[in-house]
Amino acid sequence: MITRNRFSDMVRDLLTKNKVGLNQEFRFRGQEPGRLENFSDAVFALAITLLLISTSPPSSFEQVKRFAFDLIPFLLCIALIISIWYEHYVFFLRYGLRNGKIVMLNTLFLVIVLFYVYPLKFLTKLILFPIAAMTGQDNILTEMNGLIKGKDVADLMIIYGLGAAAVFLVLRWMYAYAYKQADAMELNEIERFDTRSRIQSNTLMATVPLLSVMMAIIFHGHWIAGLISGMTYFLYTPIMVLFARNVDRRRKKCLEEMNTKNEVVLS
Repeated sequence: MITRNRFSDMVRDLLTKNKVGLNQEFRFRGQEPGRLENFSDAVFALAITLLLISTSPPSSFEQVKRFAFDLIPFLLCIALIISIWYEHYVFFLRYGLRNGKIVMLNTLFLVIVLFYVYPLKFLTKLILFPIAAMTGQDNILTEMNGLIKGKDVADLMIIYGLGAAAVFLVLRWMYAYAYKQADAMELNEIERFDTRSRIQSNTLMATVPLLSVMMAIIFHGHWIAGLISGMTYFLYTPIMVLFARNVDRRRKKCLEEMNTKNEVVLS
């Protein structure tokens, strides 16, 4: 039987060997995962378990249909949790930092992730409401009507937004700390550029939830508060696409300058 740590190590090895989503030029200083990463993987596994904790095997066809509907928010939750885990994985793979400051930041990060799971699970369940309405699932609509009152949606968006923003702000803090250690870790120009880019991307990832929180506070008490604060998350697509294009352009320029310097040195 494969243990949880053995499985996480297999996943890490597979991602590392195939450089899935990783820049080829960044040297890996943390290829061998330590106890800190293994503990973190266990916490992420617990977060996924918490998503399943209220799920029981269906015993009738109606429950089978209900389970099929529940699969939609569950998969969305899993996708978001995995994306956060991957950002965490990349950080430790690149820098291999395990000192007291990183242990403190990592602990704060994991606590926030565990808190983030419950509002995330509840919020994604609300996605079922329009789907059930369009497909005529009256039993699901009846069940969901008691989940939350309209006036409380703004409060839910505030709780969720603060949790989401906190996750990315702590990640930004971790990358900012790594950048301060650039000389000690002997980061080259492209590695410094990639580190700065991660700081900027996590800042943007935190900005959108904070903007959503602001919208929920501004329109608090009005029925439109939940709608506006929820629609704010659609800003992620244009913001991150424009950011990725800008980073890609500047990164190519940085690589060209590095190659030119190396050619001069060799000559």
